[in-house]
Amino acid sequence: MLSGMQLLNTVSYREVHWGPLIMALILTGIGLAMVVSATLDPMDPGNWGSEARMQLLWWALSLSTCLFCLHVPPATWNALALPIAFAALGLQLFVLVAAGSAIVPYINGQANWIVLGPLRLQPGEFVKIACLLSVAKVASESRCDLREIGWVAVVCLIWLAPIVLLAKEDLGTALPLIPMLIGILFLGGARLRVIASICASGLVMASAGIAVILSGNSYMARRVWAWLRPEEYLLTEAFQVQRALRSIGSGQWFGKGYGLGDQNLLGWVPEKHTDMIFSVIGEELGFIGSSLVILLFFAFGLVGLWATLAARDRFGRLFIGGFTCMIMAQVAINLTVVLGLMPVTGITLPFFSYGGSSLLATYIGIGICCSCSTGKTHHFSRRQLE
Repeated sequence: MLSGMQLLNTVSYREVHWGPLIMALILTGIGLAMVVSATLDPMDPGNWGSEARMQLLWWALSLSTCLFCLHVPPATWNALALPIAFAALGLQLFVLVAAGSAIVPYINGQANWIVLGPLRLQPGEFVKIACLLSVAKVASESRCDLREIGWVAVVCLIWLAPIVLLAKEDLGTALPLIPMLIGILFLGGARLRVIASICASGLVMASAGIAVILSGNSYMARRVWAWLRPEEYLLTEAFQVQRALRSIGSGQWFGKGYGLGDQNLLGWVPEKHTDMIFSVIGEELGFIGSSLVILLFFAFGLVGLWATLAARDRFGRLFIGGFTCMIMAQVAINLTVVLGLMPVTGITLPFFSYGGSSLLATYIGIGICCSCSTGKTHHFSRRQLE
């Protein structure tokens, strides 16, 4: 058992790699401003919407939790990785079993939230962090040699359980776990041909899955057909993306100004403060502002890679690298959905979309990244990372 002295330790703040947290604060600050604009009442522009006020409260809670996680030593996160994973999987399993009940009601056709009065909690967001912890733990064990196909299979099996549970009801939340796994395998020293084979197998299974989906008439099938033939679904499944594209295009080069987007104010874009918040960015900040936001996300990715090189040990390097891959994949998927380049999946834009569970889980991950880093950048070759 871990003693109280082992659970928390004194951190030398001069040694912490603050880059991921600093970039997160910058992105969240801009994101909160966009949530305020997306929920603005044109009749009372000085009054923040309830969503914006809740997002500010979630940000305060997330930052406090992040600082707590920063004081938990990497060895403790390593030791608690599997218990945390089992607890998160149990919570997600409860969501699947209780779907349709008063505690886990269907919202927009999906039962992904635990509802306790005014509070909504999405366990899937925390399952992602738990999955990352468990995969990083197993892959960082001294006896684990990812150059051997057997150990690669073990890591993939550890990864498989949470992604199957998530994909059943929330495919969008599960998708970023795929690049996370690839990033950990690469940093862990798996052979490139093995990684390429896993990617190829994934593409084959995805293609087969899409073919099965298209053979039916489910809601997911209609979403795929709406992506392939948007002109036939303009008033139904394709409506959201088409309105988002029109909103982004209307911003042109410099945008209409903060809080002045008519598509936004008139409420033409469904879920404009959550999954489709990039449409508000495009309309009000234009191409220039949207590009700057994307560049900030690239900067977050670069800082994440830099922090990977500053990690204390193999577990830290794998966690930070996997977390960076996961966040950047989530950004890429959200943007491609909003731009109509892939079928609609329910996935938030990190730091921007309204949603307390997503923000809290992301800041927990950043806190663990800061805990695992020293702030002293070392230059590792891939062989040294193995």
